[in-house]
Amino acid sequence: MSRSPAQHDRPRRAHPGFGTGHEVWIFRHGEVAEEFQGVAYGGMDVPLSQAGHTDSIALAARFRGFPFKAVVASTLQRARTLGELLSAESGAPLETTAGLVEIFRGRFQGRPMKDLLAEHEAELAAIYDDPWNYRAHGGETDEDVLARSWPVLEAALARHGGPLAIACHYNVVRNLVAHALGIEPHVSFRLRVDLTSGVLLHDSPQGWRLLRANVRSPGRGRVATR
Repeated sequence: MSRSPAQHDRPRRAHPGFGTGHEVWIFRHGEVAEEFQGVAYGGMDVPLSQAGHTDSIALAARFRGFPFKAVVASTLQRARTLGELLSAESGAPLETTAGLVEIFRGRFQGRPMKDLLAEHEAELAAIYDDPWNYRAHGGETDEDVLARSWPVLEAALARHGGPLAIACHYNVVRNLVAHALGIEPHVSFRLRVDLTSGVLLHDSPQGWRLLRANVRSPGRGRVATR
């Protein structure tokens, strides 16, 4: 449908979209287990907390009967669980892919955030200042995340149409939305996507549009029975 994101210097302009008229819901997983809270777990396959599992069940239940054409989920269990629940409640087929896993944090991965802030404050600031290029920590950049996640969205939309559901992680949601809307990488951290919430994008003939953000239900009049 389009060139790979890696062929662009950075996503400064909004993606023109494909003009399909379809909607794409992009969901963030639930709360992780207590022992990983406050940890830079990144691409680690950490489990949900009991609250995270309960919230995932509740979110999926609100989309019961919603006419998703497919649900595509990260292979990491915290997002895969949400994908499985959305698939079960909507009746849509489920696909899983490593292209949607959370950003790899390199030598920072698995370390408590309080230790990183105390020992690597300047490096953390550098990541937030230029997430598109910074890789001195041995981890992924926003460019890396987008290069593997955008083709997943693109291929799923071409294969299934919409409405499409994607269950993934904060930094994946942030990069997908930023690329679609043309938000600069360092500015995209302002995008609020709470745990077990979603963003709704519309692939309009005029380009990608943000219809809803940080929501936990399909909205009035949007639920439909298959």
